[in-house]
Amino acid sequence: MKFNKLLSHLLLLLIFSSCKGHEKPEDILRTNPKDTVESFIIGQYMLVPKLKEVRAYKMTGGVNWDGYKYEKDPGINYDKTTLLVGTTVMFKEYFPFSYNLDNLKAIYSDEFWSMSRDDKNIYYTSQRIKPTNIYIGDYTPVNDFIYKAKDGALFFIDIEAYKLSPVTINIDENSIKHLRGNYYADKNGLYIFGVHYKKNQKGSYDTVDKSEKLAAAQNVVPVVSKKYISFANEVFAMQGSRVKKLDLDAKKIIEINFSDKQSFITDGKSIYTDLNYGYEDKNEKGYYGTWYPDLFSGVKLQQIYSPLLHFLKEKNSVVFNKNDPNNFPGLVAVINNENFILDNKTKTKIGKTLFYHPETKTTEAFDVKYLKIFTAERFIQYKNVLYFEQTPVETSKLDLKNLREIKNSNYLTDGKAIFYIGFVTGLHSKEINGVEYALFNDRIIENAFTNEMKVLNPDLLSDGITIINKGEKITIKDLNLNVKVVK
Repeated sequence: MKFNKLLSHLLLLLIFSSCKGHEKPEDILRTNPKDTVESFIIGQYMLVPKLKEVRAYKMTGGVNWDGYKYEKDPGINYDKTTLLVGTTVMFKEYFPFSYNLDNLKAIYSDEFWSMSRDDKNIYYTSQRIKPTNIYIGDYTPVNDFIYKAKDGALFFIDIEAYKLSPVTINIDENSIKHLRGNYYADKNGLYIFGVHYKKNQKGSYDTVDKSEKLAAAQNVVPVVSKKYISFANEVFAMQGSRVKKLDLDAKKIIEINFSDKQSFITDGKSIYTDLNYGYEDKNEKGYYGTWYPDLFSGVKLQQIYSPLLHFLKEKNSVVFNKNDPNNFPGLVAVINNENFILDNKTKTKIGKTLFYHPETKTTEAFDVKYLKIFTAERFIQYKNVLYFEQTPVETSKLDLKNLREIKNSNYLTDGKAIFYIGFVTGLHSKEINGVEYALFNDRIIENAFTNEMKVLNPDLLSDGITIINKGEKITIKDLNLNVKVVK
């Protein structure tokens, strides 16, 4: 198969992987969550070990588009191929480079592309750019992101330029670590490597063509979020190669996410808005600054409750776990030890905060120490009850005392069972003792979690022996297929 055809197939695969809205509900979860060797769905493929077939998820129909179905992929030889399982799922026939399988490992990814390396090359694969590789055979790796030439010069993986670029500043080799983008930290400070841009006094950005130390401090543990980095008491927005320092007290940061793309960050004196492209507009210039002016008025801001914790105002109280889907009542904040509703430029003082239990139709005083909010979807836990959109969930297969998120994934675990909570597109329910409960048993795999379990991507887990994909679990050996888990 020619390279162009391989490349086209790879890009199509990656585009499909990012477009989860095209998945049908029956393809997201199978009805049987137990081990199976009849077939196993992973990424955009169905594996059928008994028939030694790999079936690809493809569009069907012609002029009148009919949907999707799984069709045998004639380009994959089941007996000779290798399935690469990591941030993306790919067969070796469609990996556009020769590589050392034994040494291949994933080192970085985001929602658009992934990066892996072996002993000779670093590989970029992406739906946005042509796949490319960087030769590192003549360098000694300091770590996965820093490489030393034979003359002792240091180079870093320039994530913005897709190449090795020189580190033009003194760093400590033993402690240097990659944070995000071209941001790094060692025991002496925070750095941005390579060409970057800084805002001048006129508000436009100047080009800086060398590495720069952004903050100096000894033995600091950086806080790395998706949209900002906090180092000592310095806070910087993540905006590619643009360096933007935020006027925030790092010890008082509160970040509120309304969606994957829309959020704000505040410390009670400043507020920055992100409506798609990172934290940019400050205070009244930003959308959320206009909406919530009290959040940059120098108040003693102690807490803002997540918008995922729905509420209604009843008399002078707030009742959590109630919701009017046609009305957004604002945010509940704790300021100077008092409770307020913040809504469209207004701040309304309230009395008690309460929590409603629909399973008992009772209300009690709210205590935040009993609250868990699982951000992957619309699940919250209060005390010993799990709720999905204010509906109690049937949880006989889960130990709620130990229920927690598996970080950077769409899974929960209690240390034994694994519960997939991503992409809930419908709701099944059952009446138990006169109470309507939401049912998610097809998403719970019992006795599946091990301490060796790693997150490969938000929907994919593996401990090297088994693979868990959404509601399915399979032992790798039962696939009768060469599998490389790229960690």
